[in-house]
Amino acid sequence: MNLDNSLNKYRKNISSVFLLSSFFIISLLEIIAEYNENKILIWITKPFIIPFLLAYYLRLTKQTNNYFILALLCSWVANLLFIENTLAWIVYGSTFFLVYRIIIIHIVMNRVKMPSLVPLIIGSIPFVFIYATICFLSFEAMGDNIYLFLIHGIFTIFLGGLSLGNYIMVLNKSNLFLFLSTMLFALTQFSFVLKVYYENGNVFQAMAMIMFVIGQYLLTKFIFLTEESNNKYATNDKLN
Repeated sequence: MNLDNSLNKYRKNISSVFLLSSFFIISLLEIIAEYNENKILIWITKPFIIPFLLAYYLRLTKQTNNYFILALLCSWVANLLFIENTLAWIVYGSTFFLVYRIIIIHIVMNRVKMPSLVPLIIGSIPFVFIYATICFLSFEAMGDNIYLFLIHGIFTIFLGGLSLGNYIMVLNKSNLFLFLSTMLFALTQFSFVLKVYYENGNVFQAMAMIMFVIGQYLLTKFIFLTEESNNKYATNDKLN
């Protein structure tokens, strides 16, 4: 029995390492494609980034979260729509990414303790600054689509305040990973705006993908850490 358990655990570890390695290798190839503006390679690699992460999650999770699966699928569709890089498809992709963000907020609010008002406000300040700067730089370029962006901003600022505020109150790995993930997603949008103002916009597109990939991985690690606890407010993953 112990031998069987050891073999199953070994197979599980091997397959999870393979899936995670594939996720990062495919992501790296996609980032190189973004930098070189290689549309064919982008279409070959980008559709597989989220599926590999989803497979990695399903392989290791002990409590399958259907909301998280749905969120990853929304993120996957959004990324496919972003490939065309035209205003109409970016709007469609942003809509799916908004749904993704709302689902993530729902998951987070069921896994972490809501901070009090003061930490929530303090935690929101960096994200308010990021989105205020983006709005100032891109107000004219976005036109009527600024409203969709503002809705994105409201949800991201709330999630940012929730993650940083909670990390201020409880210094643990899960809260740290959630905060870093949320910050990276916010900076991703900042990179999208910067590429409008520079000739080498592909550099910022590649930077955005780097932050997106790391952010998604950290968010998945947050999900793993919080599912290890049977109660809502995990405290057994304190930083050493």
